[in-house]
Formats: sequence, C-alpha cells, structure tokens
Amino acid sequence: MNLFYAIIRAIVYLPFKLFYPTKVINKKDFPKEKKIILVCNHLSWKDILVTAINLPGYRHFVAKKEIGKNRLVHRLAKWLGVIFIDRGKADMTAMREILGVLKKGEGMTIFPEGTRNKVDTSLQEVKSGVVMFSVKGDAPIVPAMIHSKARAFHKNYVYVLPKFELETIKGRRLDTPTVEEGADIVAEKLAEAKELLDYFVSHKKDKEYRRLMKDGKRARKNALKAARSLICK
Repeated sequence: MNLFYAIIRAIVYLPFKLFYPTKVINKKDFPKEKKIILVCNHLSWKDILVTAINLPGYRHFVAKKEIGKNRLVHRLAKWLGVIFIDRGKADMTAMREILGVLKKGEGMTIFPEGTRNKVDTSLQEVKSGVVMFSVKGDAPIVPAMIHSKARAFHKNYVYVLPKFELETIKGRRLDTPTVEEGADIVAEKLAEAKELLDYFVSHKKDKEYRRLMKDGKRARKNALKAARSLICK
C-alpha cells in the first residue's frame, strides 16, 4: 500500500467514521485481490472518502485535471495515488498511467459517470473508459452504489455487488459498438446495485430481511433473490 495514503487514511479514518457513519451491505463479499476496478456512482466530492474509508484495500483514484490546478493540491493528490485526466479529450497520458497501474497488479476507483450528479441520485450515462481499462488491464469490475450525498451525523449506505468481468467483449476489437456494449453492461450492474440498495434502505427495519442479510452468503443470496423478484414485479 502507498505509505503516504496509509498514513493519511489512518489519520482521517476515525473522524470520518464518526461524522459520516456508513453501512456497507455485502462487505463480506468484497474481493480480496488488489487488482480490481471499483466503479461507483458520484454524488459528492466526499464519495472519494466514503469509498476509501469504508471499502478495504488501496486503490488509485481518477480525478478531473481541474482539481490539480493548484500545485500543492496536485502534489499531495499524486502522493495519494490520484491520476488526473482531461475529460475534454482522449487523454492518452492518463490512459497509459491507469493501464500501468493495473498491469502492476494495483487497483483503481473510477466514477464512470464522469461527473457528479448535482440534481438527484439517478444514474447518469456510463462513459466508455472503464470498459477499455477493464479489458486491456485484465481487471474485474466491482460495482458499488452510494445511497445519498454524505451528510454529517446522517447514516449513509453503500451497496456492493460481486465482481464481474466483461467476458462477452473480451478478445473482440474495441471499436465504438463493442465499447458501448461494455458500457451498457456496467450501467446495468450499477442500476441493479441501485435497485437493491433502495430496496434494502426501505426494508432495513424488516426483521426477516435483516436476518437473511446477516445469516451467511447463501441466506444473503436468498434475500437478494427475494428483493429482485419484488423489484421486477
């Protein structure tokens, strides 16, 4: 793990947990391997801390280059493992840096919508970059969904789905239709995580549902199946 990141995380960990209490659903199923791409919806700048503090492991973050205009901020961010990207063009330098991280066996956290949703919690369009990084970097994708913007002393929720790989497009030429197909798959997974998270939050006082979610992997799968069947009706 990046030493500077580990030190900063240790300093921030307890205060952030106290001010922004967060429950992670399915945390036991979060993969142990380092080389993953965590994809998450983006509601607030605090999402970086929500994922870094509450989900295990060290991962680099992708951030828009505008954040790093200040020299000190840029340097500190780089020490933390942030990769700055120019969203207005095909930033080949950033892309090579991200693929280099994955090829070294390290992980990434990407907000694939490309920008924060400042209006509500609905999902925005998933950009294609995450598809290319997953296929070219040979890294599984882990979808996560944050329920709402982090507010001090208000409990928040993060829902994690099992990792998956873009098997249907591996080995194919990464042209526009193929990449869009991959982006649709990622968007579907995030939408599924959102549906299940919304269901969990609305049923968190249901004793039977809570028991199933706590009662081992098989029971959690049964709870998820029950939630999906009700959502699809």
